[in-house]
Amino acid sequence: MCGKVPLQSYYSQTYIMKKLLIVVFSLMIFTACEAVPKRYSAAYTDVFDTVTQFTAYCGSDEEFEEYSDILHDELLRLHEIFDIYLTYGDTQNACMLNENGSLENPPPELVELIESGKNWYSETDGQLNIALGSVLSLWHDCRENAELPDPDMLKNLSGHCDIENISMDNGIALADPEMSLDFGALAKGYAAEKAAETLIGLGLENFAISCGGNVVTHGKKPSGSWEIGIENPDGGLITSVFVSGESVVTSGDYQRFVEIGGVRYHHIIDPKTLYPAKFWRSVTVISKSSAEADALSTALFCMDQKSGLELIKKHSAEAMWIDQNGEVYRSEGFSDYE
Repeated sequence: MCGKVPLQSYYSQTYIMKKLLIVVFSLMIFTACEAVPKRYSAAYTDVFDTVTQFTAYCGSDEEFEEYSDILHDELLRLHEIFDIYLTYGDTQNACMLNENGSLENPPPELVELIESGKNWYSETDGQLNIALGSVLSLWHDCRENAELPDPDMLKNLSGHCDIENISMDNGIALADPEMSLDFGALAKGYAAEKAAETLIGLGLENFAISCGGNVVTHGKKPSGSWEIGIENPDGGLITSVFVSGESVVTSGDYQRFVEIGGVRYHHIIDPKTLYPAKFWRSVTVISKSSAEADALSTALFCMDQKSGLELIKKHSAEAMWIDQNGEVYRSEGFSDYE
């Protein structure tokens, strides 16, 4: 049997209820007033001869600007180390190495990149060769002048591309004085990965870096995974992939090329033919590592699909190929990201 609630008890209960409501209401206001992460974007045009885009979700303009400055500074630092065209004061870099033939105290990042290049040479049966610099330089100059290189000159330069002539015993030394190194197949992916690691170490949770098509992602957007569009070589998008923590890199023949006599001559040179690779129009790789994705996309561009499938399986990566007729081929797990 329910009796009447004493007046004093009633007022006590009412007071408690009011207090609880005030607390709940205050928590709601506090939560609503907390800084909700917003989408911010920045772009840099002075690193790795391309456009780099940085997108992140931060709590304020000041927070994003701080992360953006840190990212830019790190990419600039790595750009100067890997630059094969210019020197930067006393910085021992790739250009200085090619000019002098040796470096006594090279930056650890340059040592690591060269060691990575030597490993990829072995893994790809020579289809990725950082020692091909002299051949690539000739092709670069010829594209700029819209002319084809002299075949005899190409053949002569190919005799100075033996990767075994790179010594790492005491600093870095090139045994062949006519040799030069080129890091176009590795540098952007490596640099983007290192820069991303710096941001993660500082506590940034959700961001994407696109360094000339080398995309690194970490975390997610509020709406879900990062959507990365993959270009159709003939224009527009052919598909999109959705990633959270993976890197996406595409190598293609449709951005850096010259047409001579109705033939397209692009910038990805097959080390075995010394001419632009003819296997594919485009190769896209998805990997946990940006450095690996960059190397794999270039290597796969210069080999048949069977060999490419064997290589990406070894690295737990996925790939999509587009051939000369526009036909699309995917590795077994690639469609899981679409």
